[in-house]
Amino acid sequence: MPSGFKMERIKLNEKKKFYFLGIGGISMSTLAVFLKSMGNIVSGSDTNRSKSTEILEEEGIEVDFCFEKRKIESADYVIYSSAIKDGNEQFEFAKSLGKRLAVRGELLGEISKQFEKVIAVAGSHGKTTTTAMIYEILKVAGKNPTLHLGGFRCEDDMPFFKGGEEFFVTESCEYCDNFLYLHPFISVVTNVEREHMDYFKTFDRQLESFETFKKQSKFLVEGAGDYSAKYITHKKSGQMSFSLFRGKEKIMRLNLQIFEEINAQNCIYAYQVGKLLGLSDLQIKEGLENFKGVRTRFEKVKCAKFENVICDYSHHPTEISKAILSARKIFKNRKLIVVFQPHTFSRTKNLLDEFLSVLKTADVPLIYKTYSAREKEEEGVSAEKLASLLVFENKNTKYIENFEELEKQLSKFSYEDVVMFVGAGDLPSVLHKNNFIS
Repeated sequence: MPSGFKMERIKLNEKKKFYFLGIGGISMSTLAVFLKSMGNIVSGSDTNRSKSTEILEEEGIEVDFCFEKRKIESADYVIYSSAIKDGNEQFEFAKSLGKRLAVRGELLGEISKQFEKVIAVAGSHGKTTTTAMIYEILKVAGKNPTLHLGGFRCEDDMPFFKGGEEFFVTESCEYCDNFLYLHPFISVVTNVEREHMDYFKTFDRQLESFETFKKQSKFLVEGAGDYSAKYITHKKSGQMSFSLFRGKEKIMRLNLQIFEEINAQNCIYAYQVGKLLGLSDLQIKEGLENFKGVRTRFEKVKCAKFENVICDYSHHPTEISKAILSARKIFKNRKLIVVFQPHTFSRTKNLLDEFLSVLKTADVPLIYKTYSAREKEEEGVSAEKLASLLVFENKNTKYIENFEELEKQLSKFSYEDVVMFVGAGDLPSVLHKNNFIS
């Protein structure tokens, strides 16, 4: 995170001018829409067009794909994402003007203060889906919640919803301690694994941040407690069902529209939040069964060349392992081709042994060029290097530099084989752009 200036509390309802650096990020774009809905003048810049920038333009928010000095000059506040680093031309220009700067997490914290009850979901895995589940439960229960999500809901392809001022359901990211700007009514911590070591440096430091986050919450949901998921089954289509128990008592049978078995745990988190908020079992059941999932969270997509294609956001070895296990259970006795796009060079370096251990279990591991995000190659291990090591563990490993090479490799497999694209980079967008999936 670049070094900004400590600023007075951001004034949200005074029709100020906000300029976002990195406005195309899902969270950044959502916050931009919230600010505009409050009557502020909002614009921003990004390096590439994306689904988020399209949504922004539809909402009447200007997005620049070049350096617009005059807009920074006229802005009351400059908001920047954690991907922006010291040396960034626009950030340095804003500093030179003495502009009032705020990181994304600080703005999210200020926006959250507009609501009576903040429900914040943190954790290394599962936070996007759990956040969306809680929102769906409250929506079905007629509570008109406001949503801030780090993904696109399958129901409406949107990462946000501006509802009432009682409930604010937000995904909260630990990177650069952004979640410490929140003081939730209820916080959920799904799990904590070694992650974002480019910032935290040590796992102990990461754990300290999570402990601080938990202490800032009035109520905490962490772990399953006395709850458990039993008798998990899958339909032929892959959608799952399970029975929710409290101790030996069966509470309900849930028939979900989503696939991965890890979602049983996410349902337990969401159920506990619902009960803390005084909702009935019937309301919670209806919300969970109405939930259609989040894009690229083990999402089954259409593809003319293969019968079964999955897009999954997994970018940590634990997540990838669970996705592979789910695919094995759902698509029994099918060849599994896993196309993995590493997300950041530092993560690949810090978790290299774990990546090798997990990816070798695919029948065919294809390693797509790294999505560098905020980093340079010298900061870690590249996808090409990962593939060169993985080939000793699985001889079917191939490194893929671009879409053309990927399409050529995939043409070697049959329609009945299962293809799973995993990673938090831009590969799904590349596949859509080239009409490989829809």
